[in-house]
Amino acid sequence: MQHVETAKKLLQWNAKNLVASSDLKKSEIGHYFADTFLVLANGKRYEANRDNYFDFLEEFRATIRTISYELGDFVTDQMSVVIPMKAHIVRTDGSIENFEAILILKFNRDSKIVLWQELYLRI
Repeated sequence: MQHVETAKKLLQWNAKNLVASSDLKKSEIGHYFADTFLVLANGKRYEANRDNYFDFLEEFRATIRTISYELGDFVTDQMSVVIPMKAHIVRTDGSIENFEAILILKFNRDSKIVLWQELYLRI
């Protein structure tokens, strides 16, 4: 159950910090992610660490005014959480994007994320 709570807090953190108007802090990435981790997004593979992930997030959030989620039922085992969801993004230019997504998070023994895997489809 601890990983479910961590996943929920991470998505709340995303909604607050992955927007253009936030003051994103690199140190906060370590609250959720291991020193090194793997990101798999729609078939692309990224070896990540807190530094290069911060750089990615800085670029990612630059045109986002708001991001919100509608979460489905979480599926869990001891080290993983799978979250079906809808993501809603409003860009700084007022355009809107909606996605259906599946997010898979895998945790290490320190309850830090070592895998962020997502499949998303614009709807």
